[in-house]
Amino acid sequence: MSPIAHGGVALFAWQISATRKNWRTLALFLFVGNLPDIDFALNLILGHNRLSLHQYFTHNLLFILVTTSLLSLLLPAGRDRWGLILLGLSHLVLDIIVIDPARPIGIRPFFPFSSVLYNFGFFPYLERWRLRTMISWRNGGVLLLEAAVFLFPVMIIYGKRILKTVRGRAFWTA
Repeated sequence: MSPIAHGGVALFAWQISATRKNWRTLALFLFVGNLPDIDFALNLILGHNRLSLHQYFTHNLLFILVTTSLLSLLLPAGRDRWGLILLGLSHLVLDIIVIDPARPIGIRPFFPFSSVLYNFGFFPYLERWRLRTMISWRNGGVLLLEAAVFLFPVMIIYGKRILKTVRGRAFWTA
């Protein structure tokens, strides 16, 4: 899934679980929602091609639970912290339901304890192997579908509340 889907889920998690609605908590929720995809940056830094590290070290329960538990310490105890941890776990669920055309197919949620791959792919994937396919009508359609499923419903249900929060002084001065 793209940052659109993970961001939509993060916005939903922030809206229902964050007791402090400010730019810092929103940024933290958006960061955690997309955190496992930090491996894309590692690919660029380490010079690996063909996404060789994608979904390997960062798409597992151990990584998610350790990083989100540590980052949750920045939030008040209770609902906020649990919401952030569940948001991190949702990244794995979303990536499991995407059709994975690249080998090895699936993610290893129990890595490093098990290398078994899981994939229940039915949601369309983004092509990201060549610039020509990344900027294509097909990918545009996939991004629109992700927005329709994961972002637009959140904005329809919570849009007025989110806009009111963001327009408020307390959101920016926290």
